[in-house]
Amino acid sequence: MATAETPTSPAPVSRLRGMSISRKVSFWGFATLVVLAVAFYVWWGVSFGVWLDNGVYAVTITLLLFGLAGMWLVLPNPPAPPAPHP
Repeated sequence: MATAETPTSPAPVSRLRGMSISRKVSFWGFATLVVLAVAFYVWWGVSFGVWLDNGVYAVTITLLLFGLAGMWLVLPNPPAPPAPHP
């Protein structure tokens, strides 16, 4: 009984190594937005003692989503679900 091998996508680290320098800079720029979002939320909470605030959520979510979406779009061949076999 033969088994069909499914192609696997390369590991994220190897996908980063194969990118051009400008794409790497863009990727790490978007990654900085993710770190900035978390740092801003923690800083605001510690500084003002307010953890539940719509304004802080708006800034944090905007930075976080732009960062994650940018990182995903800059990667070569963004991950796609495998095609179903007939």
